[in-house]
Amino acid sequence: MSNNLIPFIGITGGIGSGKSLICRIFSCLHIPIFDSDSVAKQLIEQDPEIREALIQLLGPQAYVGKTYNRIFVKQRLREQPSLVSSLNQVIHPAVRQAAMRWHQEQQSPFALYESALFTAENKPKFLDHIIAVQAPLPDRLARIEQRTTSTDMKHLIKLQPSEESYSKIADYIIKNGNQDEIWPQIRTIYQSITGKILLLLFLTFAILPNASAQKIKAMTFNIRMDTKSDGINQWSNRSKHCAELIQFHEADFIGMQEAFIHQIKDLATNLPGYAWFGKGRDDGKESGEFSPLFYNTKKFTLIREKTFWLSDSCEKVGFGWDAACRRVVTWGEFQAKSTGKKFFVFNTHFDHIGKIARRESAKLVLRKIAEIAGKHPVLMTGDFNATPEDEPIQILVDPTNPERLIDAEKISKKGHYGPYSTFNAFKQEQEGKHIDYIFVKNGPRCLQHSTHTETWENRFPSDHFPVSAILEL
Repeated sequence: MSNNLIPFIGITGGIGSGKSLICRIFSCLHIPIFDSDSVAKQLIEQDPEIREALIQLLGPQAYVGKTYNRIFVKQRLREQPSLVSSLNQVIHPAVRQAAMRWHQEQQSPFALYESALFTAENKPKFLDHIIAVQAPLPDRLARIEQRTTSTDMKHLIKLQPSEESYSKIADYIIKNGNQDEIWPQIRTIYQSITGKILLLLFLTFAILPNASAQKIKAMTFNIRMDTKSDGINQWSNRSKHCAELIQFHEADFIGMQEAFIHQIKDLATNLPGYAWFGKGRDDGKESGEFSPLFYNTKKFTLIREKTFWLSDSCEKVGFGWDAACRRVVTWGEFQAKSTGKKFFVFNTHFDHIGKIARRESAKLVLRKIAEIAGKHPVLMTGDFNATPEDEPIQILVDPTNPERLIDAEKISKKGHYGPYSTFNAFKQEQEGKHIDYIFVKNGPRCLQHSTHTETWENRFPSDHFPVSAILEL
């Protein structure tokens, strides 16, 4: 059992049982969720000890450089199912250590630990109770068919514990077949754990059955500053195409970098239905580049916005550490008009020269996000001038840090589509230049993640590819 006084409840269920939906409903009741799958993916990518253990277990092809080779590993597990148990023995202890640290930070009626693999043999000792989510096999298979055409998921069902094994350890069972009513079961469990009645929330869910989910399409887009030296690629030849790209992909939030005020005004003219905010980095007004945030005004309300500088004196204009340029973070608090859900969006551009500046900027960003957003969902876009292996990104996603961010690409349910590198130099994908990211924190899930490579007349809208993610709060 954890030392934290609030109950730590495990929630488990097989693939297709609808466990994620149940967790989203609990999240709407302000119950924090520890997503063990997301943390496991981070550890696999970032922890050198786990990397070495998996190479020893699965062979050197388990990683390409420092990148986890998921396709190879899936094939190995399919060919040799006995390896699943050995793989879990490597990953599960590290995930559970991270869970206990996370639990210490929570302040809520209780906290949930989401995992698909709780059985009598491997139930974590620190959990107070277990909730098992169950659904008939035909319903599970139908759900899997809707979200993926891969047969791997069906194969994994056979490898998972049986419904009976889940029932043996469960203190609570949620029946989540297509004909079952979910909310009365959740209400009963909530009241059993907390002693609190949820009649008003029950009425809210009855009126707004989809209120538990909020989809957002976020985009990060370094639009390249306007400079005559770009010749045919100068801004006047690209402006309309940048706006058209954003409109076509129906982005809800666009974190831009390298934008001068006249470029922002050009885009605002060509993007009806969007508003923007931000400050020039050189004077806090309109001088120098901006890292502006554009947002869809039909779907979201801006509650407040602000800019801080990446420096020791972050509330005023200034250079940070060994940076060649002044750098800023633009952030806003938003509310979704359809669901009322509140969340925060941050956007930045790390320095391209100063190594110390990038390192310290990463540390500052984590502190400020924790200070500003607290436990609310967070999206962060930006050009970080650092690859996934570089120190700034390692700091941002450090799995041992409770204030860490999560790279949306790493948790995308449909993986990543498009080139991995995000810089093109107005020519082509530049190998080893994955420097633009979308990060999340405090619960958002990533449904799909893409790099966009559209051109017209063999010319690019910018020297960076925009990156987008469909997220769910």
